[in-house]
Amino acid sequence: MKLKTLLSAGVALAAAAWAGPGVAATANGPICDTAAYVNSTTYYSCTGSSHTALDIGNGSCGEWNHRGMLVGNYYYYYYGGCAAACYGSTCNGGAGNYYVVSGASGWDFRQLHFYANVSSGTKTCDRCALGLVGGTGNATGPHVHADNRQYGTRKSAWYTSVGTTCGTNAYCNNRLGVPTL
Repeated sequence: MKLKTLLSAGVALAAAAWAGPGVAATANGPICDTAAYVNSTTYYSCTGSSHTALDIGNGSCGEWNHRGMLVGNYYYYYYGGCAAACYGSTCNGGAGNYYVVSGASGWDFRQLHFYANVSSGTKTCDRCALGLVGGTGNATGPHVHADNRQYGTRKSAWYTSVGTTCGTNAYCNNRLGVPTL
């Protein structure tokens, strides 16, 4: 029995080494509008139930480009098919139209709730337009939801480590976090 356990541990260790260690990326605000700000962080509306992500809005829907937040060339995998909505729908299990950038060791970075438009689709790019700010999925209004996960569990250190809090200006040139990929 011990040999089987040791072999299993060895296979798991080899798989983790093959996947490579997670690396830090830089995440800037997703909306190129000086009115964009963080309106929810670790807790919904900064005072409610657990959220462990950033919600970023500028008060408008369908107007401003929802940009890829990661600085550098990244592969954004598209999950779409949701009709345009500003105040919620049930599409894609509540995520609405969204993108995922996958990294090593189970890490990924996600951006949710945008309107699909002609620029929407899987792509490799540096801060390119992904769609328009919207509220597709489980959303109470137009905003960009951004989270960093490892094996499906949301982590908050990617934004708390750089001091991003409610009210932080989220203009597209401002750094909001350092997600792991």
